[in-house]
Amino acid sequence: MRQHSSDEDDLTATFFCTDPNSQGGVECETFYETDRDSWIVQLKKRGPKVRDQLVALADDETFGEMSGRTMDVFVRKYVRERYGIDLGGTPN
Repeated sequence: MRQHSSDEDDLTATFFCTDPNSQGGVECETFYETDRDSWIVQLKKRGPKVRDQLVALADDETFGEMSGRTMDVFVRKYVRERYGIDLGGTPN
């Protein structure tokens, strides 16, 4: 699924994978690949106590928390699609 760019951002995001345990897309961690050779990650917000632990977070940067299971799906799918190596499992 492609999400086309708006006037504010010059990129197109394409769905890559999501948390395999998500409940119908509600509050799910999701990776999107862009046409600018980058990634967008949809994450759960965390507050100022977490922000204060991060090094050099710029005003135009943000952060979120991602589960190990979503990261596992991302890595498995990325390695399979980029390098043709199947690490096992069934990535979304």
